[in-house]
Amino acid sequence: MTRFLRGNPMLLVRTLPVALGMILLKWLYDQSSLRLLELSPLLTGVIAAEVFIIGFILNGTAADFKEAERIPGELSASLESIADECLIMDAELDLPEARQCLSVLAEIAGSVRMWLLHDTDVDDVLADLRRLNPLFIVFAPKIQAGFTTRLKSEQANIRKLVIRMDTMRRTSYVSAGYLIAEVTALMILILLIVTDLGPIAPTILVVGVITYLMVYVLALIRDIDNPFEYRGGLPGPADVDLGVLESCEARLDVLAKTSLSA
Repeated sequence: MTRFLRGNPMLLVRTLPVALGMILLKWLYDQSSLRLLELSPLLTGVIAAEVFIIGFILNGTAADFKEAERIPGELSASLESIADECLIMDAELDLPEARQCLSVLAEIAGSVRMWLLHDTDVDDVLADLRRLNPLFIVFAPKIQAGFTTRLKSEQANIRKLVIRMDTMRRTSYVSAGYLIAEVTALMILILLIVTDLGPIAPTILVVGVITYLMVYVLALIRDIDNPFEYRGGLPGPADVDLGVLESCEARLDVLAKTSLSA
């Protein structure tokens, strides 16, 4: 049962009042003296068209979300790789800059996480990332050229991932598609209210289910479109989990404190 019902129920709860409101409106309309429209087979065609539009948009946003899920892990891996090189240099060369680099890496991980959770300026994250440059200048003449290249490559990869996250937060997937999907959904809900669908009990049940599904999926698409939103500093129903980045920050902080105290 835990596996079956796993997931964040926040979106389910948010959508429920809309479905209940539609059921109430349908019941009131059917009980009133207003004239009902005759049920037309074209109504099912309109609903099918709406399902096609919603499916098209959901497919596009889901692809971006799957990419977004990988970004925190890839960013953490790059930070850990640089940290390994710093630990090697600290053990072999006893460089104080290597120990300082570990502290900077922990601060970078924390800076990225705070930027995502609290929507601060991405320039602050990029500035923290550039704090590695003076340290790499010290490392370059003391280590092999290949190691220096690797350090710069990992730094460039972190910068690329941060900018990609910023782009995802700022860019909406086919906003015109959202508009037609939402307008069509509203028109279908109005048609469901004013159409005579048969006996009242199965009618309000069908109207409630259709409303719940459409509103839920549209809200889900909106949420998936920005997988790094975190309203109020808390993850939403469809936000990427930053647990891997938080764990990376904690590990780097421990390594930095251990190396400084050694």
